[in-house]
Amino acid sequence: MNALLDQLESLVSSSKKVRFSSRIMVDEDEILHLIDQVRTAIPEEIRQSKRMLTERERIIANAQTEADRIVAEAHAGAVERVNEAQLLTDAHARADAIVAQATLNAEEVRAGADQYAADVLHSLDQMLSTFLGHVHNGLKELE
Repeated sequence: MNALLDQLESLVSSSKKVRFSSRIMVDEDEILHLIDQVRTAIPEEIRQSKRMLTERERIIANAQTEADRIVAEAHAGAVERVNEAQLLTDAHARADAIVAQATLNAEEVRAGADQYAADVLHSLDQMLSTFLGHVHNGLKELE
């Protein structure tokens, strides 16, 4: 297209000037031929521009689709990490509760065992005291 415009400009520049005016004389066939070439070239330029615009819109649409996909993946990943963090927090809380309950149960068992041992020892002490009383009575009778 630019080449045709350059040829048209060259034709005007090289044309003869009419005396005493700012007008020029150009070869009618040559200028009409150049105008026809411009008319032919303009639709092709417009088609190329339309193709470029269509390609540009396609590239933008693909970029937007890719950006949407990346954002969706990032969002899903963030939700997954939040869920994992919540699961981890819940697991820690559950583990802490289990440990606390086990500690409480162990303390109760220990206290029960201590009480049982104390009861057995008291019972044994009473039995031994009774036996010892019998032994002392037996020794007194023998003396």
